Amino acid sequence: MRILVVQNSRTAPIGLVGDALTDDGATLHTVAANEGEAIPDKDGYAGLVVLGGPQDAWNDEKGPHFGRVMETIRDFTDADRPVMGICLGAQLAARAYGAKVYRHTTPELGIHRVSLTDGAQDDPLLEGFGPELNLAQWHYDTFEFPEGAVPLAYSAACDRQAFRLGRATYAFQFHPEATGDILRGWASRIREEARESNAEMLHGLEDSIATHLPVAERFTRAMTRRWLDLAR
Repeated sequence: MRILVVQNSRTAPIGLVGDALTDDGATLHTVAANEGEAIPDKDGYAGLVVLGGPQDAWNDEKGPHFGRVMETIRDFTDADRPVMGICLGAQLAARAYGAKVYRHTTPELGIHRVSLTDGAQDDPLLEGFGPELNLAQWHYDTFEFPEGAVPLAYSAACDRQAFRLGRATYAFQFHPEATGDILRGWASRIREEARESNAEMLHGLEDSIATHLPVAERFTRAMTRRWLDLAR
């Protein structure tokens, strides 16, 4: 199966999600949409993954490709082909269906506890993972739920961590794809983003990576296999 991957920044690769997909037999076609590469039509692809990036999903000036990304999300959803939006990708999925995306009151950086909703307990992707997970986060914005969305997760800092639309369109505010190296790369660039005041949130990051990422990786691999099963 071929999976279309829309990349919004070279700093936000597909990471563990990509490893899980290829290990399960999928072939990835990655498009650097933020660099002007054209996003192809859905034909020939079994599913769509839209990755994160440093842009704000509500700022089309910094993301002139966002309109095409949202159109692609709707096309795959209409065709009942699985979609996975991660962070910026999740926000674009919300916006694609008319929901507001905006600056949140507080950023979430590092690894944080995520609680699963009652709706997640019988969800095809999230069933059986227990009430809580410790997962990578890196976001300054948040979204409202689109009409008809099933809320799937929340955290202490941000009520809207995940939702599902229809059968197989998923949006994750957290970062299931993040490896330790990806997180370290984001931490190293925090000053470049002129957001150094948030660096204090990253105290203890290495301990959190060592403690929580092995379990988070097992979650990502199992969840991604289930997502790919939706395309079969």
